[in-house]
Amino acid sequence: MKIALCGPPASGKSPVAKKLAEEFQIKYYSTGEYMRRLANQQGYTIEEFTKIRSRDFDEEVDAWMENIGKTQDDFIFDSRLAFHFIPDAIHIFLDVSQEETVRRVLKKLKAEEMDSQRREEFVNKTIKRREDERTRYVTIYNIDTDNRENYDAYIDTTGLSIDQVIQEIKRIIPALRKEQIRN
Repeated sequence: MKIALCGPPASGKSPVAKKLAEEFQIKYYSTGEYMRRLANQQGYTIEEFTKIRSRDFDEEVDAWMENIGKTQDDFIFDSRLAFHFIPDAIHIFLDVSQEETVRRVLKKLKAEEMDSQRREEFVNKTIKRREDERTRYVTIYNIDTDNRENYDAYIDTTGLSIDQVIQEIKRIIPALRKEQIRN
């Protein structure tokens, strides 16, 4: 079984994918983790690396993802573009409201320790990141990652726990697999 778990920052992709990989006893891959590893190897933080990354870097990440999709079975991929590079996977989009994105990210960063100006800057940066990435993917790949037609299933994770999202995915996967087999 190949699963591509896609969605914007703070939608729950990583924790959901990791837990599903454990439960299904399949491999877990993450483009975010792969990019952090590449950045670290070159002496950058992921933030620095993202700012200076080149088309060559994007192509390396894309080729890595595409190769896994072509050469392996039984995995879950945590990536905004996995639906595109692994066409024979089950494509699930996890969405989240802008307000919930901000709440989750601030909670993770212990926002109570930030002053109000720094918190507001971070909120604006988080909101801008989603739109910048969406624009980048439209420009480079001619793909709108927010277009629901790219996915087999859509789940709004706003207000849901990780376990609730996992239960929903486990509920819908059998039907999605049957549909995939028919095609």
